[in-house]
Amino acid sequence: MILIMATTNFDFETRIDRRDTSSIKWDWDRKLTGRDNLLPFWVADMDFRSAEPVMKALRARLDHGIFGYTARPESLDEAMVGWFSRRHGWNIDRKSILEAPGIVPFIHMAVRELTESGESVVIQEPVYYPFRQALERNHRRVAANPLDVDSSGRWSMNPAQLELELDGSGAKLLILCSPHNPVGRVWRRDELLTLADICRVRGVTVISDEIHADLVYQPHRFIPWLSLPKDRLPPSVALVSATKTFNLPGLTTAYAVVDNPELHRRIAGMLEASGMGMGSSSPLSYTAAEAAWTKGAPWLDALLGHLSRNDVMLREFLSQRLPELTAAPLEGTYLEWLNIGALGMNLDDAWERLLDAGIWLSKGSQFGAGGEHSLRMNIAAPAAQLKEGLEKMSAALTS
Repeated sequence: MILIMATTNFDFETRIDRRDTSSIKWDWDRKLTGRDNLLPFWVADMDFRSAEPVMKALRARLDHGIFGYTARPESLDEAMVGWFSRRHGWNIDRKSILEAPGIVPFIHMAVRELTESGESVVIQEPVYYPFRQALERNHRRVAANPLDVDSSGRWSMNPAQLELELDGSGAKLLILCSPHNPVGRVWRRDELLTLADICRVRGVTVISDEIHADLVYQPHRFIPWLSLPKDRLPPSVALVSATKTFNLPGLTTAYAVVDNPELHRRIAGMLEASGMGMGSSSPLSYTAAEAAWTKGAPWLDALLGHLSRNDVMLREFLSQRLPELTAAPLEGTYLEWLNIGALGMNLDDAWERLLDAGIWLSKGSQFGAGGEHSLRMNIAAPAAQLKEGLEKMSAALTS
């Protein structure tokens, strides 16, 4: 278990001007909403500088001054293996690691490789919307296994419905989101084992997107999919990256861990056929990921403390100022899933009101079935920035 300790050695409170940096989060408001100067809490990157060890390593690499064709260094694989062993008790075989062009591009590629046009693929909505996009853009059918929600706002899988859906659709691929974006669940071991058994018996391959693995709050614990007993697992791919944890999404690095020999051969062939035999990232991306995984743990522990405090702030604010708005329990990620059902207005109207008040959240309907009465809010921001956003939200939804 990772202990999260409060510290004042890291700065998560300075508000950094990100305008005019080609930031999708901060510079695309006019393009995507028709408004200017919105305070954004939508796209999932953080408004913090990355960890100083990462910045120091990047500065040293920049000072070198030559950025030629660069292969993935063995030291990066060692850093990755060490990180997941220390943080999550997952012992990755280095031979199982394949470099991916990014998690979303990989999912698009794998859907084409592992299924045929017109076939069904299971997703568990409401879920990260690029999953559905990967299926629709590649002419696959969505086999829906909707998540259930209880009276407390806690979401869970529906194994009985999954069995019916798999048997009815004939789907042979399932895309898992673990931890789950946007509902904030960190799946328990028994939940994952139940899913694994259902898929193994039916010959269903699983792709597990684990980009939020490190963003988990006590007492919850992330269970890597491939750390489950091998005799319980179907053929599987686990997708990991340092980018979400250390706020490096613009320095793309992603890895597919595939320990099933036949599936590994197939995925490796897919990547090679796409021109990725020598790797796909830049020397700066490799440098950043290696520094993050070797020296970034203290920064991450401090970050988790800050995010936990922001979560408390949000819930206290809602209870006092917007009791009709409720937040699902946040076990992992830094994305709050807000239910607006008791406000007495539809989602589009609420979203437009928020934009008019100068605050930008994600519509829950983007994430599919189950998101029709929800908003997703990114709380990875300085506390004062989050407080300003909550005030704007209150003004918009109570006027």
